[in-house]
Amino acid sequence: MAAGRFPVCGRKTSGPTQTVKVVVLGQAGVGKTAMTVRFVTKRFIGDYDPTLEAIYHHRTFIDDNPVQFEVLDTAGQEENSLALEQKIRWGDAFVIVYSINDICSFEEVMRIKFLINHTKGPNTPVTLAGNKRDLELDRMVARLDGEKMADTLGCGFSEITTKESYIEVARVFEGLYARWKEQTLTKDVRCRSPKSSPKLSPRPHIRRVKNLLKSTTTGKHLDVPSFGANFC
Repeated sequence: MAAGRFPVCGRKTSGPTQTVKVVVLGQAGVGKTAMTVRFVTKRFIGDYDPTLEAIYHHRTFIDDNPVQFEVLDTAGQEENSLALEQKIRWGDAFVIVYSINDICSFEEVMRIKFLINHTKGPNTPVTLAGNKRDLELDRMVARLDGEKMADTLGCGFSEITTKESYIEVARVFEGLYARWKEQTLTKDVRCRSPKSSPKLSPRPHIRRVKNLLKSTTTGKHLDVPSFGANFC
């Protein structure tokens, strides 16, 4: 990570603070809460109640721009899809976490991404994070498989060890912010670009006028009263 990314006393900032709502999703036990707390506090805490949910607030600087993260740390996703969709509607961008030593958590990624696509649209910023890289001896999901999954689903991808590296965790959120910002700018440009006027075909009564005028050149009688009624 480049130096100077995080708050420094007296720093001059460019522009107002941007707020991005991030939802962290994944099966229970993959390290969602540990990852979120690591990002917000830089500390690693290994044991959490997997049934609790919370929103964490974290202000930082990315490329000298102030950014306010609101991070929803969700409980395990064994819940019904309707409850999960409600949380997805809240978010702007998403981290889907799986554990490299848990194949079931990796297989759950597809379902979660489908729900995001269904609820927010296929272009929603999403990054896939393979956590617990420090448990290499217990690995069940190859890095290449994670990369292929991310490529197939159109997501960003990282393999991280929340336990051993704060920088790797921070890069996940910074990369997600970059994807979100790029999409937001693209939307703004699309909304501001002038829309081309549709090419209008002649209205039926105009065509009728032309046909009637043409008929006068062939010597046919023009019924003026009838024509006036139809034109209006």
